[in-house]
Amino acid sequence: MIGRIDSLAYENRLKRLPPEQKLLFSLAMLLLALISHPLVQGILFVWMSVWIVVYARTPWRIYFVVVAASVAFLLAGSPALLLEASRLAEWTRDDNAIASWQLGSWVVYVTAEGLSRAMSLAARSLAALSCFSFILFTVPFAEVLQVFRRIGIPSILTDLMMIMYRFVFVLLETAEQIWTAQKARGGHRGTAGTLKDAGRLIVQLFIRTMARYRQMYISMTARGFTDDFRVLVHASHMRSKRYEWEAVAGCLLLAMLEWWMGG
Repeated sequence: MIGRIDSLAYENRLKRLPPEQKLLFSLAMLLLALISHPLVQGILFVWMSVWIVVYARTPWRIYFVVVAASVAFLLAGSPALLLEASRLAEWTRDDNAIASWQLGSWVVYVTAEGLSRAMSLAARSLAALSCFSFILFTVPFAEVLQVFRRIGIPSILTDLMMIMYRFVFVLLETAEQIWTAQKARGGHRGTAGTLKDAGRLIVQLFIRTMARYRQMYISMTARGFTDDFRVLVHASHMRSKRYEWEAVAGCLLLAMLEWWMGG
């Protein structure tokens, strides 16, 4: 999935737009997503999804998987915001309690404030997710690093980013190879066998990844590596007045809506 997402960043219909404009647009939308009301955040999520799926022509199934995975993490943490607990002897039904359950000598209940807090967090999270997804699907990582260099970020930080990004793919490739080898030898059978094989996979993954890292460092040194990565991007960028005006108009409309709602 990660490899597919990385390839989409090079193949989408917005690939010819300057990366600086796409990053600036996403950051402006992210700022608005963090400070606006839930209604504005919902509209922002829909609008950014249109940019990703309609304008960039990202397959909606892949975008749906990314959103669904993020929503799953959000749901996993929502009980801490939704649920409150009190001893049965000390609890009295509050007007704000919209649902309650008795568990032995305890009462677990949901309040209107908790529900509102969870919904506000969900709206903000989805809006911010759509902004990051726009960068993920439309701006290749090499171009992101080039923009960082132009704005003066130290090269050591951009080099570390590129190495970490590279080793994400190395880890996934190595883990897939080890898992396939274990399955071919009859592994991952039963709960106990799966846990044992998973432990072996983690150990082998660390060993092989460190070996790949040493090989990469030796090969870079042999080619005259001077502690500074230089990434070439063979792409000609062209500005689009239509997309520029639409982005500016959308930002202004959302900002005006937030101001009208009392932001």
